[in-house]
Amino acid sequence: MLTIEEFLRLSNRLREYYGKQIKDRFSEYTFSPNEISILILLQNNTSITTSTQLRVVLGVSKALVSRSVTSLEQKGLITVKGIPNDKRISHIELTENAIPVLEKINIEIEKINQVLFKDIPTKDIQCMIDTMNKMNEKIEGAN
Repeated sequence: MLTIEEFLRLSNRLREYYGKQIKDRFSEYTFSPNEISILILLQNNTSITTSTQLRVVLGVSKALVSRSVTSLEQKGLITVKGIPNDKRISHIELTENAIPVLEKINIEIEKINQVLFKDIPTKDIQCMIDTMNKMNEKIEGAN
């Protein structure tokens, strides 16, 4: 039986694969795979807004997240805003400059998806989606 830990490791391997593929296709932007992962996560998961959340979801070190966030901020793709009541927490948001970059990334993701899902029957993909949705419903119900 697949454990959650194995599932998360597989998810991280897929994320790393996507990041490397996109990095190779966007050499003009000089993104690291981790920067690409952060952009995609921020776009697709509006509840993720802190470095700590990024670190946990990506399964990478605090230092790597910090470097990536600083780099993306310097590139004008994200903003980092402190919370007045708690100096330890900062919220990360995409900027308008990130929109065209993410549009290009999404086009490349679609191409990668076509390769990865090429020989997988639609019913198997739908089963995976259904399972993920059921897991998400359990998570949402627990909160």
